[in-house]
Amino acid sequence: MKQFLIILVLGFLLPNCIGHQSKPWQVMDLKPYGIPATILAPADSTQIENFDLAGVKDLSITSTGATRYAIQIYAGKTRGQKLMEQTFRQIREVRSNPDFGKIVEQHKDGFIYEVKSMRPERYSFRYVHLVSDTEIVFTTALNQHFSLEEVQKMYNAVKQNK
Repeated sequence: MKQFLIILVLGFLLPNCIGHQSKPWQVMDLKPYGIPATILAPADSTQIENFDLAGVKDLSITSTGATRYAIQIYAGKTRGQKLMEQTFRQIREVRSNPDFGKIVEQHKDGFIYEVKSMRPERYSFRYVHLVSDTEIVFTTALNQHFSLEEVQKMYNAVKQNK
């Protein structure tokens, strides 16, 4: 009986001590939204908004569950054929924002950067993927506040050709 009570008490207390364990992220195909890509997204209550504005697809995916996840995806006709050119165009765009802090990580197809206007530090990313004549840009959703760790996880979740 004593062992049963210990197991019962641990069953109630242990999950609260460990904290919320997030569910594994699942593969999400974006083709039904007109975007030729797949990403990883949280399984818990994901909300999707899809718009088509002047030939540019605008898709936002946000977790309404416990997992912190909110990304924006833009897809439209590519403005060039070289991935590095597209990535540098995104860097120039981000650097033109007065709230830009610094680039934390840079790769040939994307980067993670700090937004300096808020304390504690806030981070975002841009990731560029080219498919035929389509340019796809992944970023954190607007007006969201994410830690570096959260942004790194989302950045890795949108990377193509993993």
